[in-house]
Amino acid sequence: MNQIKPAILVITELFPEEELFFLGSFVFNQLKELTKLYRIAVIVPVSFKSKVKQGFAKRGDLDVYYVKDYFLAFLSAMFKLGLYDLETLIALKKKFSRRKIIGLAKKLDKKYKFQLVHGHEAYTGDEATGAGRSLGIPSIITIHNLYDYHNQLFGQAAMKAVIKNLNNADRIVTVSKIAADSYIANGVKKSFQIIPEGIGDICAGSSPEPLRGYLKDKTVILSVGLFLEAGRIDQAIYAAAKLKEKYKNFVLLIIGTGPLESLYEQIAANNGLKDRILVLGQIPPSEMMSYFAAADFILHPSVVDGFSMVCLEAMAAGKPFICTKNIGITEYITDGIEAFVVPPDDIAALTEKMDLLLKNPGMRKTMGQAAYRASTKFRWDNLIPKISALYSDSLKGLKT
Repeated sequence: MNQIKPAILVITELFPEEELFFLGSFVFNQLKELTKLYRIAVIVPVSFKSKVKQGFAKRGDLDVYYVKDYFLAFLSAMFKLGLYDLETLIALKKKFSRRKIIGLAKKLDKKYKFQLVHGHEAYTGDEATGAGRSLGIPSIITIHNLYDYHNQLFGQAAMKAVIKNLNNADRIVTVSKIAADSYIANGVKKSFQIIPEGIGDICAGSSPEPLRGYLKDKTVILSVGLFLEAGRIDQAIYAAAKLKEKYKNFVLLIIGTGPLESLYEQIAANNGLKDRILVLGQIPPSEMMSYFAAADFILHPSVVDGFSMVCLEAMAAGKPFICTKNIGITEYITDGIEAFVVPPDDIAALTEKMDLLLKNPGMRKTMGQAAYRASTKFRWDNLIPKISALYSDSLKGLKT
């Protein structure tokens, strides 16, 4: 007779959808692994403009409940009329979203009989605290990025509510010490348990078919991320411009989405790199590993990143990378072994390390091999037991 799996409620906005299919892929992959041990229902708030249909969807063994907040349309209209400033709008959205999340959690609990609620990321995931109290079950919140990043996105009014929820949660988790410290410095009184992002067994395969001819016999540099100011992808282009005469045979592939896409294209054109830099937009997660396979190394000049799945995926594909010391994955690697770590906003240092990797294929190979070895500690078979132990400890704490 099959044993009944404990039911876990997950609350998160970090979940792939049609418009941003790479958003929250790391959370999605973690949840897929956890379905081997638990029955999981996921509440995912989405924009009223989202193409996702409101209601239930089956994603493998995950039961996903999308919630469209049509009240946001009213708030947006008020903002356009000048009746609310943006920070107030974001805080009000959080307040009304909380009501819908808790209301749906109560409804679903009649079906699932949840034993625990786990929220992922600030602004939405932290509402696991209220859901847990409403249902009388333990709450866990995992923070995936830094306080400053969230504060820039959501504003102080919303973040005040986030801090309160974190302090009232039964357990809080983060993916790196730098992320934990950023929240502790801004009012979180509880201790964090650190559990990094994870990755499954992957096969990098061959380079992407559409670009195979173009990339042949070239040194390929890859940069992946949201096209936002904090990502500093423009600095990768400026660094490439400094090396374009010294190395005639490299190309830079830029993958992601966001408001700065046209800016990157303009910077490349202004620096005579239009034919050597390709801004490719979004690539489905199922195809991403072919781009890592094509790359000789990865640039990740972001100045705000609690962990960096991009760098972990590079490691799993056996590729070295260059990143700044501001990102969490630097806590798990050694500078000069798997990657080069440079100061943030230091284009000269970024260019210097690019130069080293461009002229040293042997170095790229050796560092890539070290990166692959280091990636194995992030495999799900190493991390899922830690999450399961966290769940068990939380349930024991409730009983005591």
